[in-house]
Amino acid sequence: MNSRPVILLAAVVAVVVGGVVWFLQEKPTPVEPPVAPPTKAEPVEVEPAPGVVVAPAEKMPAAEKLPPPLPLAVEMTDADRKIDEILRLNPDNSESGHISTAQLLINLIPTLPPEGQAEAAQHVSNLLPDKEYQRVRSMVVNPNAPTELLDVLVTDLMNRDDAVKLPVLLDIAKIPNHPTREEAMTDLQIFLNGDYGTDWAKWDTELKAFLKKEQEETPPRPVLTQ
Repeated sequence: MNSRPVILLAAVVAVVVGGVVWFLQEKPTPVEPPVAPPTKAEPVEVEPAPGVVVAPAEKMPAAEKLPPPLPLAVEMTDADRKIDEILRLNPDNSESGHISTAQLLINLIPTLPPEGQAEAAQHVSNLLPDKEYQRVRSMVVNPNAPTELLDVLVTDLMNRDDAVKLPVLLDIAKIPNHPTREEAMTDLQIFLNGDYGTDWAKWDTELKAFLKKEQEETPPRPVLTQ
């Protein structure tokens, strides 16, 4: 029997088997899945658990802002300059200096416009003591004085002692066309607890009695000894 065909068949079988084995041992190249483009995550609000304090999210600092422009200097009026010059005349800040300054302002008031008169009167009110109030009495009882000036003077009058205030209020009440006559009458009625109409003698009597009683009931000021 010829064995050559058998050998050839065995060789072919060996080659086929070897090829199958090699094919099975070879690892296939993995195929990467397509990568989707990144998407923007939406913020999710999470309710904090009861009793848990959540710190507020840190805010980015705001862009630095430029400071606002400086306001323009207010130009002084002629009245302002005159008042300022007088106020600089009392460098020692003494009482006698205050009175002198107040008198200079009183002399200046008639030459100023209404706004300047009111400004000067405000300084006079701060400088003039009660014992020197007679210096402005003629202005406060003047029914033709500018409203701006009267407003300052009457306000100052109401802050004075009764011995200064009430007699001036009575003078105002006697002037029918004075702008603050009605207010003066009302104040007198309250202080003196009565209404005597236009009986000015009665008003004067009651006013003097009121001030005398008030003075008697006021304790004397202690005398300071050195």
